[in-house]
This record gives sequence, structure tokens and C-alpha cells, in this order.
Amino acid sequence: MKLRTSALVISAILLCAAALALTAQDIDNCCFVDRQCSSDQEWTDGYQAFQDNQCPVPGQTVAPAPSQPTGGAPAQIDNCCFVDRQCHSEQDWINGWQAYQHGQCHAPAQSAVSSQRASGVIARTANWVVIGYPGMHDILPSTTYFVRFAPGERRALDNCCQMNWQCNSEQDWAKGYSTFLQNVPGATAHCALPGLISILGDPVFVDHYERALEALKTRAPQLYDYVLNGLDKIEQRTDTGNSNVATSNRAFYVGWRGVGPADVGRLDAVYAAAELVHEAVHVHRNEAGLDAGELEEERVALSKQIAALEVMSPGHSSLSYMRHLLANIDNPEYQWWHY
Repeated sequence: MKLRTSALVISAILLCAAALALTAQDIDNCCFVDRQCSSDQEWTDGYQAFQDNQCPVPGQTVAPAPSQPTGGAPAQIDNCCFVDRQCHSEQDWINGWQAYQHGQCHAPAQSAVSSQRASGVIARTANWVVIGYPGMHDILPSTTYFVRFAPGERRALDNCCQMNWQCNSEQDWAKGYSTFLQNVPGATAHCALPGLISILGDPVFVDHYERALEALKTRAPQLYDYVLNGLDKIEQRTDTGNSNVATSNRAFYVGWRGVGPADVGRLDAVYAAAELVHEAVHVHRNEAGLDAGELEEERVALSKQIAALEVMSPGHSSLSYMRHLLANIDNPEYQWWHY
């Protein structure tokens, strides 16, 4: 795996804990639906009631669950959190799921499809999001970790589902296997899903890079496409303050450390957007077979990052330093990738 270190990543905050979303498949107990449960017996009763389709408490009736949205809506939409609200906690998602089943979203589900098409969001849970062009792919980029083998471990790596595809069925795995074998060597790049990018991290991390991509889309559409077709994943790393791009996996691993939620306001989405352009340069050049050495590679990437920032925010405060860095990049003292 080819790694390139980035010293241009802005310091960000680490949220204490990221809430995990409940999907419809996870909800198997009436305690999630129509009652408050505080004892083991109540949870046992709630589970049994769910199995017997007896969730409504006496005297209540439940409106029939609405059918899934039509018109090309993603199958994942079964929760008002996809439709008319921002959900950041497990309870938010439970409430959103319940509201959807009762037809109580404030905005109709079809509107959600329109807003999703406008914003580029395909699917979202509490701790990950996929952004790109709706309706173009039946397989999304992976939102889990890529396969990593222990030192000295020998295992077959022969499927795009082990790389950067999100595979949910035997058919997906069969397609991942055949696609991987179509272009060996170089199968990793062949597993790419151009036009789609996944973000994996805590809610603050996800929101930050979602805003960064939105800044690219609205202020520099060509660069937005350049990033979406170069990176498959932006993934939070909390064990290090350093960041790197894995060109073979088309993934940007972001060292994400901070001091607390109070610093959310200092996160700069426009700077992060230009940074994504920088990292996408490495992937595009690697896949084009361009390897002129680290110095030339970083010179090109930094130049494109500066150009992106000039387009999106001509008066950005970091531009003067970045231009100074580029002017002195031949000096080893300025070569951040050696640090």
C-alpha cells in the first residue's frame, strides 16, 4: 500500500463518543416502539410482544407503516432522520424510525429524494454518510475498515468487497470477485466506484467533511468531480494526529484530535475542501502511472490545493503561508512529508 503523509491537515476535534444508529432491522423490541422499559422483565415482555406483533399498548392503535418512497429513493430510507430532521443520538434515531412508521415526518418522503439529489447525499446514519450522485450505483463504497492483515499473515485478497466496496449479498461478492480479476495487477484501482465517496467517523467529523464537499460542489464543481473520482473514502483516525492518503485504496485517513466540542466553530470547511483536492491529486497521479518522486508530486499537489483555495476563497488567511511553502519547497526544512 502506497502511503503519503499530509502536513496540511487542519487539527480537528474528537467527540467523546459517536452514537450508533438503529436501523429497522435492529429494532426487535416494543421498548423501542411504544413503551419505556426500565427492568429486565419489561425488556423481556417487550421482546415477546414485538414477536407477537403486539407493540401497541392497550387502547392504542398503530397506523400502517408507509410503503418505501418511490421515484428512485434509496432503500435505506425508513426513518424521519433521512427526511426532515438531523439525528445525533440513538434516541433521536429510535424516535425518527417510530415517526416514519406512523407517517409523522413533517416533510413527505418524496421531498427527501429531491433534497438528497440536490445535496448529493445518498444515505446517512449516525456515524457515516455516503455522498455522490444518486441512482448511479447499486454498490456503495465501503464504510467499514479495509481488510488489514497482521504482520506475516498470508491471506488471499481477491475481491473488491475486501477493498473498498460495501457488499451486502452473495451477488455483490460475486460481482466483487469478477471485477477484481478483470484487471490484475492494478485491481485495486479497478475496484473504484467513481462519483461516490464515503465518510467514516464521529458525527462532528462527518459533518465537517460533508460541509467540505458541499463547499467544493457549490464553489468549484469541476474540483468536486475531481475529488469524487479520486477518493473513495475519508476516514477518521483517533490514534494519531498525522494524516495520510493510501493511493492504492483511494482512501484519505485523517488524524483527528482536538480539545472538545467548544472548538467546532473553528473547523474550516473551505480549507478542508482544498485539502481534499491535494489528496485526490496523489490518487489520480498514481493511477495514471505518474511517479516523478515525492518532491515533484507534492509540488503538483500543493499547487492544485492553492489553486482550489483561490477559487473558493480568494482572500483565505492560509494562502500567503501556502504560497510561501510552495516557493520554498526545494528546501528540506519546508518538506513536510519528511516530518
